Amino acid sequence: MRIIEFTAGEAQHGRSAASVLRREMRLSGGLIARLKVSGGLARSGMPLKTNELILAGDVISAAVGESPAQAEDCVPLPFPVLYEDEDILIVDKPAGAAVHGSRYDDAVPSVEAAVNAYYGKAGLFHPVSRLDRGTSGAMVIAKNGYMHELLGRALHTADFERYYLGASEGCPPDTEGVIDLPIARVTGSAIKREISESGAPSVTHYRVLKKNGGFSLVEFRLETGRTHQIRLHMSAVGCPLAGDWLYGRENKALIARPALHSSRVVLLHPLSGEKLEVVSPLPEDIAKLFE
Repeated sequence: MRIIEFTAGEAQHGRSAASVLRREMRLSGGLIARLKVSGGLARSGMPLKTNELILAGDVISAAVGESPAQAEDCVPLPFPVLYEDEDILIVDKPAGAAVHGSRYDDAVPSVEAAVNAYYGKAGLFHPVSRLDRGTSGAMVIAKNGYMHELLGRALHTADFERYYLGASEGCPPDTEGVIDLPIARVTGSAIKREISESGAPSVTHYRVLKKNGGFSLVEFRLETGRTHQIRLHMSAVGCPLAGDWLYGRENKALIARPALHSSRVVLLHPLSGEKLEVVSPLPEDIAKLFE
């Protein structure tokens, strides 16, 4: 069980437990309500009610979730671990693996199934930065619901930045710039998106790193996280990703998937305050386009 603790000081003296749990310990209202029912709240080892007043020196604890088994005790992952601590797991997802298991095709490998085997128990998989099945690279997973909430709040802020590398057909009009085009669902399609004035705000920052023949290696930083955002934005400016069968041209002889890779994650650890920078190397199928 993952236990989060906080020692109250003079600033918390006389305040309600609910206030301290929300503000200092950053527990959501829903999680506090669940912990009230499960008896997961304590003050210096004794059961705690949320309407009690806190005294300076009190040690407040919250049992925020199950603690998954450590890597050495369970089934190794079939892909690299880029970072791991008690609350966060960052893996190097291969192209072709879905985030969640398919209800229709058991043959499709999934990060969820692999991580469940790694933990030794199902039901503890909390993906934070999801990747399309065809996208490879760094993917952030929370090990408990509490960390999932904290990372979810940080997503799309300066405390949680995601960078991608992609191979585009042709080159954007400028060496670096911003694509600010709203994205909406395509009526009648379960997966396809389109640029639409009625869509959700969508902002992609890009920087061209190199060119080779008709391809450009482009770095992207996401300010928002819409489905297919990079793929659709690049198509909209006339430079679809190589191999993008949905928004560009499919060419399996060239590359068997849209040429997009989650290359770097930079985040401020919500509990330790440590700045984490995790890098995933460019995979061979994209790299060979620039040899």
